[in-house]
Amino acid sequence: MSHYRNSRITVNYSRAKDTFTFLGGNLVQRGTEQEVKFFIEGVVNGQFIYQAGIRSEDRLVTINYRDVEGLNHDALLESIRCLNPLMLGVERTVDGATVPAVGVLDIAIGDDFNPFAKFAGVYYNTTIDTARELIPLDVPELYVYSYLNTENNVYYKTTSGGIDRWLSTDGSTVFFGENKTASQFKKYIYNFARNPQLGKEPVILVPASHPDLCLAATKDNILMLEYFPEEAFTGPSIPGNDRFLFRERTAGQEFILESSVAEGYYITRADDDSAIMTPNGSKFTELVQTSE
Repeated sequence: MSHYRNSRITVNYSRAKDTFTFLGGNLVQRGTEQEVKFFIEGVVNGQFIYQAGIRSEDRLVTINYRDVEGLNHDALLESIRCLNPLMLGVERTVDGATVPAVGVLDIAIGDDFNPFAKFAGVYYNTTIDTARELIPLDVPELYVYSYLNTENNVYYKTTSGGIDRWLSTDGSTVFFGENKTASQFKKYIYNFARNPQLGKEPVILVPASHPDLCLAATKDNILMLEYFPEEAFTGPSIPGNDRFLFRERTAGQEFILESSVAEGYYITRADDDSAIMTPNGSKFTELVQTSE
């Protein structure tokens, strides 16, 4: 049975005019149930992927130091979508020989809210290990996770000046509300599949009122709601992504919720009760209600 899929490659920037920016190429999956391979195709001349030296029919072998073997199509798309800088290791057939290459992209958002390539480079006849020492950028590793289970009816309360507020959403914004009944989440719980960070538990928080959305702390430290494709985050190959938060215990029974893509930034209650990301962070009491 053939396993063919073809999807546009995009990245997610909340500040850009178009939240999902097309990189100018497609991720193509080919193969059988026993062996699946991934290729970059449909590369558009002058677009981001082209600027990074990637060409149509290049076979994708690594993303940000991680071998793509074992990842599924959806996991690869989600991985690419959240990473910056992005480093793609490929293999290219030239005159019958296989030549490795590494393409690197660092994308920024201009004052006109359009994305541009702050850095684009390609390293021919180079493997990922060799390129690591050549690239003049701090390229983050791709973290992946293994799904454990879920908890329903979870609430996050923060108290300041004797006033309780509940982490909440109305489906378009994230804020701290007075009404506990409108602040219920379903918590998806994960383990680090590699490179564990001691004391940090990866979680995804999905509002009970909007099960197709989840909280996401973006690379530019904006707390927002993103589409939550449950099947991509409960299967065998789960990508690193800004949809993950790190739940970390502080003193006693309180927790802080850290961004997974901007280390040292935490969900914080602002003076106007909006939910923002800051280096300070609010301390939460996590409550699980067994029945309504």
